[in-house]
Amino acid sequence: MRLFEGQISYIGIKPFVFTVGIFKPSFGLESMQAQGDTAFIERSSISTITRNIAAGIERQAVQIEAHGKRYHLAISGTAGTAGPGENGNQRAVVFRLVGVPIRTRDLFFHVGFSGEWVFKVAHGRGQEPAATFSDYPEMNVGLASKYLNTGEINLRSVGAFGLEAAAAWKRLLLQGEAYEIIANKEIENTSQKLHFSGWYAQASYTLVGRPRSWKSRTAAFSAPTCAKNQNYLCNGIGLIEASARYSEANLRSASVDGGQQKAWSANLNWWPMDILKVALQYEYGTIKGGRIPENFHAVLSMIQIKF
Repeated sequence: MRLFEGQISYIGIKPFVFTVGIFKPSFGLESMQAQGDTAFIERSSISTITRNIAAGIERQAVQIEAHGKRYHLAISGTAGTAGPGENGNQRAVVFRLVGVPIRTRDLFFHVGFSGEWVFKVAHGRGQEPAATFSDYPEMNVGLASKYLNTGEINLRSVGAFGLEAAAAWKRLLLQGEAYEIIANKEIENTSQKLHFSGWYAQASYTLVGRPRSWKSRTAAFSAPTCAKNQNYLCNGIGLIEASARYSEANLRSASVDGGQQKAWSANLNWWPMDILKVALQYEYGTIKGGRIPENFHAVLSMIQIKF
């Protein structure tokens, strides 16, 4: 048994929120979207890889944040993830700065900067500090192998820094992020600096329903909603959204070859009820280098119930 999320927050000093527990610290635009709110079945690979360094779900953390209609600021101190078999001795600092310079009835613009730095890398008893950077293709269908995979790397420290931006105009939402990962590899009492990177860009269009809206607490976008406040079959057919995405993730640097992935995706989401999401996604991807070079086509459907 493991605790997925448990936290205590204090809101007595506005506009600040103080939180401690096991939760998801504020880091990255796509990372802060709830799984039921994402435009695609899985997040982009670079978003998954970077958030798993020192943020993401089940993270032991303390956080101070402030947010409003035009901003979101957060800084966190994090440890490892919770649960049996997990190493909680990692120590890191995570931060996120977001501003909304344009906010009108039809036009919305979001820009932000996120960073994380692990100054104490996790390690088991009697083992050297180390980490692995890896991910499945952006639609995990139970594959046994992660095509993107650096293997375990002995590290002194590691961090990731990235820019995020989004623009919404009426029913159309454009968003993207780009990240640089800097890892100090331990080599016989010296260090080698590794640089990994990645980015994605995507577009979503709400065909039926009220388009995605921005939430200041997470500085991310919610799923489409019904303009008529109906809980099921909005406008007689439910909510419908179409999306397209291109992404890259490069885990090749110096002596480390974890592969380079490029992926093109198209997705159709349908919400017949506000708690029920049905998705159909197509993806084409290529992985060069690494342990398992691969080209693949995939079609995946998902039914998700959100409570």
